[in-house]
Amino acid sequence: MNRERIKDRYQRTLGFIETQSNGKQRALDAKGRTLGFFDPQQDTTKDAAQRTIAHGNVLASLIFDAE
Repeated sequence: MNRERIKDRYQRTLGFIETQSNGKQRALDAKGRTLGFFDPQQDTTKDAAQRTIAHGNVLASLIFDAE
């Protein structure tokens, strides 16, 4: 699993995006709470409750909105 740190312009950690070996991704806030998921095969982003919120990958916007 690969974990990318998302930072603001002051280098504060806002959250993370984890990528699994199958390409699926998960967005986490700075405290490690799950914000949402992206499935590249379905090309959909889902929130933490598994509700579809967008077509395409918008995980970074979930992290910025959680701030």
